[in-house]
Amino acid sequence: MRLGVQVALRFGILIVMSSTRGHCQDAIRMSLASEQAAAAQQTALTNNYYNIHVGPVYLRFQGEMGIELNDNANYSSTAPDEDMAFRPNLNLKADWPVTEQNTLALSMGAGYVEYIHDPALSHLNINSDSGLAFNVYSGDFLFNLHDRFSAVDYQTQDPSVSASLIRLENTPGVAASWDLNMLVLTAGYDHDTYDSLSGNYQYSDNASELFNGKAAFLVSPTSQLGLEAGGGMTRYDQNVLDNSTHFSVGPFYQAKFTPHLSGEVHAGFASYDFAHNGTVEDVSNFNGYYASASVIHQLNASFSQSLSAGRKIQLGITSELTEDYFVNYQATWAFIRNVFTTFNFSFDHGTTSGGTVETYDQYGPGITLGWRISDKLLASASYAFLEKESDVSNYSYTQNRVLLDFTYDF
Repeated sequence: MRLGVQVALRFGILIVMSSTRGHCQDAIRMSLASEQAAAAQQTALTNNYYNIHVGPVYLRFQGEMGIELNDNANYSSTAPDEDMAFRPNLNLKADWPVTEQNTLALSMGAGYVEYIHDPALSHLNINSDSGLAFNVYSGDFLFNLHDRFSAVDYQTQDPSVSASLIRLENTPGVAASWDLNMLVLTAGYDHDTYDSLSGNYQYSDNASELFNGKAAFLVSPTSQLGLEAGGGMTRYDQNVLDNSTHFSVGPFYQAKFTPHLSGEVHAGFASYDFAHNGTVEDVSNFNGYYASASVIHQLNASFSQSLSAGRKIQLGITSELTEDYFVNYQATWAFIRNVFTTFNFSFDHGTTSGGTVETYDQYGPGITLGWRISDKLLASASYAFLEKESDVSNYSYTQNRVLLDFTYDF
């Protein structure tokens, strides 16, 4: 998990995600057998995760308050802005089992970050995992209708951005999977829009039409090997950055090697073709590779860790294209009852082309100490250090961040 964004405080859970635009898709198998879907749904609804039941709808409400101390809230190399912020947030999860197999689910976390000394840095916050999804099972088919949305600091997704950039992303789409026993075929379409809530970056507002497909062969009950492909078109609201088309194709492998160890690998060819209609310096079309690998190790009930590394290609903000090599590590240790600590470290080395040309290294550790005070109240304290070294002098900075957080389950 990249530093500079609130550390997730969920006891005993580690998730490794690779989020890219059009060159890599998730390789997670979902069983399409209706009876298994019904059983899984019933387990989720009866494990006391939801705390409110209204008619057929199961709800979980959480209230959250964070207090942030930041010695460089504006990511500045020459005039760091020391500030304190209050971070109230309301989290909602809802599950409506329309039938035994078909479910309408909502995940929503929304709040506000209010900086005391520099109100210009204050902004809306919508958790990155917010979205609405409707799963429809029909025999061997699964149809998924969804709308994912978020408003987060984009610096956490693109280290080439050396400023606070809040972008509202909305992604409605549809996907369909066909389970042929030893082979699962998946295809999907998304309409992805970005709208900058920071005035200096409105030139980066865009919309993309994204397509993806995947064929996964079940090598064993706990592993799959397959081929995935994706592509799309991106169009900007302003003629500053170039419109582009892209596609990618490559194999993937995912397996649960032991009851405690799982991992996945993605690799392939990616291509970006630019229309050269923008006012920034022209960029050459890109043809190259993407790759990523991750492992999750659940040693026992008290200790778990994850590691991911790879090379990702994505459209830039201050430039046309970003090529980024990354390594992320995270470990969680519950050393005594109701108390846990999480350590994480991230490293990125990247280059940009078109517009602002930059080579950078960004790295830093973070640590969190959490305490389950009661069944309903979780408290935590975290510290994160972030260093960026860039060959563009005013893009380098150092940041220290402390966060005190309280989460209450209603």
